[in-house]
Amino acid sequence: MDAEQLIRDVVKNVLEKLQTQTSPAYLPVSGKAGQVEGTAFKPGLEKSEKPSFQHAPDTGTGQGQTQRTDRKIVCGVSVRHVHLCREHLDILFGKGYELNVLRELYNPGFASKETLTIVGPRLNAIQNVRILGPLRNNTQVELAKTDCIILGVDAPVRPSGETKGSSSCVLVGPKGAIYLEEGVIRANRHLHMSSADAGYFGIRDGQVVDIRVPGPKGLTFNNVQVRVSPDFRTEFHVDTDDGNAADIVNGSIVEIVDASCISPISLQMADKDKIPPPIPDGSFVGEITDPNLLKNICSIATGQPCTKEQIDSAIQAVKVSGSAPVGQAAGTTGVTRKTLITVDDLDSYTQTGISITADVILSPLARDEAVKRGIRITYNT
Repeated sequence: MDAEQLIRDVVKNVLEKLQTQTSPAYLPVSGKAGQVEGTAFKPGLEKSEKPSFQHAPDTGTGQGQTQRTDRKIVCGVSVRHVHLCREHLDILFGKGYELNVLRELYNPGFASKETLTIVGPRLNAIQNVRILGPLRNNTQVELAKTDCIILGVDAPVRPSGETKGSSSCVLVGPKGAIYLEEGVIRANRHLHMSSADAGYFGIRDGQVVDIRVPGPKGLTFNNVQVRVSPDFRTEFHVDTDDGNAADIVNGSIVEIVDASCISPISLQMADKDKIPPPIPDGSFVGEITDPNLLKNICSIATGQPCTKEQIDSAIQAVKVSGSAPVGQAAGTTGVTRKTLITVDDLDSYTQTGISITADVILSPLARDEAVKRGIRITYNT
């Protein structure tokens, strides 16, 4: 007897014993054999399946049925993959080639035995990227942000199928290669939901919900698009970056929540051209004069985007700052002025060295760079 059959037999025996119990605490949620509370776990569950969370409304019969009040669902982590059209499959694998099923997916579709190599503009490559079937009208590559960094691809976050104007790459197969002009995306967070569950939860197709993940690295995912179909099984999909951030794996239990009480933050992306250099271990996350930090801090304080002049003024104010007691104007007696030395200022200290006094602040990055350049640092505090 193999291990899988043994597990099935054990589960079947346990469920049969539960069915003989008369205490309401052990009654199955639907009153049918083969189900335990909150799941539709079947003794003959295949390895490729996950527990189904189909819910039936309370009929009011009182015959041992229990109405679920939680909003728990299962989560699936989507690894990078490719959907191909017929034309591209013929080029990559040969005319008339058909994909071979490796395993069926939880939701409609299958993982094929065939894989591809993806090459980005930096000529970096990711090998053994799985092809998912069946074939589609248009080829689509779905990556996580980490994959994009490796390949040098700036893929937008899109719902599946919305590839117009998206990123490009090269796909390499055993029989040929194609240049995909557009079609590389990072799939948005989405929730496949059966029609029955959509009715149970009171959720409609296209709605955006929030989903909470429990655990030591628990967090709440916002902007989750709901896709409703009678062919779907209810399952929350995230990519590997989101999955790793929340420490979740396939089959993890998550919950639909209402996070509308949280104060919204408008989207303010950092300027990629002004990202500071790598930070040495033990130093701060960013220089205090980093324009990205100052821009966003300024916008939080004023409630609107700051102008370049305001940011430049903030940088200058930070480099040479002054403070005075309440009611005392700057420039009068009692003003404390300090000098901040950043990496940009180090050229001025190549010959003289840096003397750290109570009025001088040396940023962590500047300190590390000064040591690297051999600039002498003395402490006179």
